[in-house]
Amino acid sequence: MSLEDLYSDIILDYARNPQFQGEIPDATIKEDGKNLSCGDEITLYLKIENNIVKEAKFSGHGCIVSQSSAALLCETIEGKTLEDTRKILDEVEKMAQGEEFNEDLIGNVAIYSEISKFPVRVKCFTLAWHTLENSIEDFEE
Repeated sequence: MSLEDLYSDIILDYARNPQFQGEIPDATIKEDGKNLSCGDEITLYLKIENNIVKEAKFSGHGCIVSQSSAALLCETIEGKTLEDTRKILDEVEKMAQGEEFNEDLIGNVAIYSEISKFPVRVKCFTLAWHTLENSIEDFEE
């Protein structure tokens, strides 16, 4: 797989047209994430009601991988319970490490199924997901 293949049309579309970019004024959770090695930054906003992610958005800046990954994250977890969101997180982490994962559970995020072959990009890809993990942990405490 070439680097050009990684930047497929779908990934480019998510980065150019992130439907989930913005803030949620009455967010239940607002969590910042930074990738100090490359400068990517995001703020994740989640509105949680009855342990369900009712709305998810992000703001920030960074490379196309971090921005499209954040958009995919929001798309994937909206409407999911926190329990299901944790399951998705586990599968995404497996995928990012090059392990077997449940593609049905993570949906469109699977377009990054080869990300582990690009170690420099794994941190970009996982920034939003690690931010989500931290936000759920903070929320549950």
